Amino acid sequence: MKSHSEYSGSLTRRLLLSVATVLTLFLGITGYALDRAYEKSQLAAQGERLFLRIFNLLSVANMDDHTLSLPRVLNEQRFNSPESGLIGLVLNAERQSVWESLSSEWFTDGDWLRRQQSLAPGEKEFGLHGDYVYQRNGFVWEDAKGEDQYFEFWVLESAEPFKSSLQTFRNQLWGSFIGVALVLMLAILVVTVWGLSPLRQLAVHLHRIRSGETETLSGKYPKELTPLTTSLNQLLQAEKGQRERYRKAMGDLAHSLKTPLAIMRTESNQSSELLNEQIDRMDQIVRYQLQRAVTDARNGPVIGQRCQLDETLSRIGNALEKAYMNEDKVVDIEELSAPVFVAMDSNDVFEVFGNLIENGLKYGRSVVCVSYQIELNSITVHVDDDGKGLSEAERKQVLTRGKRFDTIQPGQGIGLAMVNDILASYQIHLTIDDSPFGGARFSVRLRSAG
Repeated sequence: MKSHSEYSGSLTRRLLLSVATVLTLFLGITGYALDRAYEKSQLAAQGERLFLRIFNLLSVANMDDHTLSLPRVLNEQRFNSPESGLIGLVLNAERQSVWESLSSEWFTDGDWLRRQQSLAPGEKEFGLHGDYVYQRNGFVWEDAKGEDQYFEFWVLESAEPFKSSLQTFRNQLWGSFIGVALVLMLAILVVTVWGLSPLRQLAVHLHRIRSGETETLSGKYPKELTPLTTSLNQLLQAEKGQRERYRKAMGDLAHSLKTPLAIMRTESNQSSELLNEQIDRMDQIVRYQLQRAVTDARNGPVIGQRCQLDETLSRIGNALEKAYMNEDKVVDIEELSAPVFVAMDSNDVFEVFGNLIENGLKYGRSVVCVSYQIELNSITVHVDDDGKGLSEAERKQVLTRGKRFDTIQPGQGIGLAMVNDILASYQIHLTIDDSPFGGARFSVRLRSAG
């Protein structure tokens, strides 16, 4: 199962997404407000212009008895041309046309005008209808008899210039905002990359420590990171010192027990098979408990450990092949074109694969094969034998300390348990499958160390 950190993404991506979201909201709201303000200002200016044209019509209007009259041809030439897009009309109280400009010849929305409810005297209205913007005002004239006569003046103008101006403004506004946003995002990206470069440098140095290329953090860091790097170096030194103390304690204890066990084996009756077996058991138990003391103090790969895997396995194979020479058994180890390194202590590599290969020699018929499967960041080692193999039930029990399925071969059944404990301390799983040679296959996937 993947950890949460694998899905959280990089700091750079998170910062850029956050800034992009805030910038988009800010520019979007600002652009919308400017767009609405510009549209309202243009409509207001258009309304003022149309209102002035209505006053121009009022200035040439005359009251004849009960009828209002205006010149057929006006000084404003646009009122005289059907193609001008400027139209003037006057309606009476009965919503009948009293006067229409010559430019209204092609106007087809006269019925819509007449259906509109009359305005109160002195009232005005500005709006959009179809392809026109319009302004209408209600007025009252006193006729020759002194009676009030209601008239409504309409001026309509093509909305195309207004819409074109509004569209041009919007194109320029949003084009400018997009350009500003891109420039700001680029600037923020540069600043973010520069600001986070010390963290990337720290990550590179930690990777070098983990792969065994160096032992401490080096280089200059900002003062905000200095306490962190100092603490990490102190932690690394403490971990290294603790590891060395455990190693020395293990060596001292092994050395202290080696002589008494050797004396007991020498002084014991060679025919006393039971006593010799118990001495061997004591020797293996001591090795197991000492190894366990080291692995229990560790949780995960040891920082800075690096071992050349192919060379170590070759040395193990040569040594064990000599030990089993009389039994006519061989160890066949795949040759690699280039050396491979793993993030594991060399002593642990000896213990793990020494036990696995020796186990294969004990229970195999004639050959133990060691092969590699190299991937991008890992190396899988397969140890195959040609013995009788292990059933599914036996595979679950074989890693249990003291559990043996063959009592003929010497041993106390703790070798594989020790292997499992060592691998578990590195958070590595030992896999048991069927070997292509008919026996058992033990597979270990190790993290490569560059």
